[in-house]
Amino acid sequence: MLICVISELQLGSPRAHAINVIKTAGGFERLGHDVVVLCRAPADGRSPEDAAADYAEHRLRFAFAPPGLREADDPGESFGIWASRVASSLKPDLIYARNFWAPLICAERGMPSVLETHAYAGDENPLLLACLKAAVGPPVSTLSVVTISERLRSYYTACGASPNRVSVVPDGVDVDLFTPPPGTPRGDGPVTYAGHMYEYKGLPTILEAARELPHVPFDLVGGLPDDLRRLRRQAQSMRLDNVTLRGRVPHAQVPPTLWEASALLLPPSALEASKDWTSPVKLGEYLAAGPPIVASDIPALRDWVDERVVRWFEPDLARSLADTIERALAETAVQRGQRRELGDRLAQRFSYPNRARAILRAARLDLGMDEQLARTA
Repeated sequence: MLICVISELQLGSPRAHAINVIKTAGGFERLGHDVVVLCRAPADGRSPEDAAADYAEHRLRFAFAPPGLREADDPGESFGIWASRVASSLKPDLIYARNFWAPLICAERGMPSVLETHAYAGDENPLLLACLKAAVGPPVSTLSVVTISERLRSYYTACGASPNRVSVVPDGVDVDLFTPPPGTPRGDGPVTYAGHMYEYKGLPTILEAARELPHVPFDLVGGLPDDLRRLRRQAQSMRLDNVTLRGRVPHAQVPPTLWEASALLLPPSALEASKDWTSPVKLGEYLAAGPPIVASDIPALRDWVDERVVRWFEPDLARSLADTIERALAETAVQRGQRRELGDRLAQRFSYPNRARAILRAARLDLGMDEQLARTA
């Protein structure tokens, strides 16, 4: 089956949505499908092969939007029109898109289309609402929607989408990439956070916890330049000698930093509305990597894991985070083995091939795709 993956990402981007799109495309490819990714060219002039290597995806094909589309009044619309035109020429069996315009246009042309959106509950973007109203029961439409939370699904159906057209599919993990090789020693390194450094991700709480635990080294991996400058100033003003800012590394080079860690931090703030629906990519990566996970006790994370595989702390409270880190560091070998076994199973559930299968199941909601997808998925 030929699948067109459409997103206005720039190949090589470190942002979570770009990683998720490219890795989901890789999930389709691992299921044996032919995949073409329609996106923007790398910003730094690198070859597609070099940029795709950042995600450890070496077998995908790419088609890049003309640079002039950046100058349009509505680049999302211009990109979507371009992508739908290219897709029409390719005659794919399925469109999977992280762009509102492309699946609307492709569905109108009779191409089975899946829109993935994480738009927050309450978002009244007219394009989002147009897509949701187009995602109606078969045989009226060829458009289906996938999202990352039952709470978002409820909002989308309230906005007009048919319940049987909206599916919940969690973010994924490349299990082969993030699982440590046999014989990898237990991580006795720093307490590690890997991801973006936005404040709502819980970075202020990490710094405060580091001040509570001066004897524990903390490594923060990732971050855009402005965020790193802000954190560096904060750490200096707090005189945190035990915090190291590693900066961004390509996605494919992240796993060893996780394997070396003595504990992994997943501390999103409960002060953000996203506490109810976030599905962080790093959750699956942490599960596959193996060290103990210390996580904010927020509804969205509770949807996917429980205390058998993570240690919960009270969100936004540094003392609670510090105490929970100390308990994680004191974990016995038996506790670690039991938690790791369960974590491995969950990581397999969140694998990108399984994510791709779930998206194909969402597409089956179009009666016209049922028989064909049953043969190929």
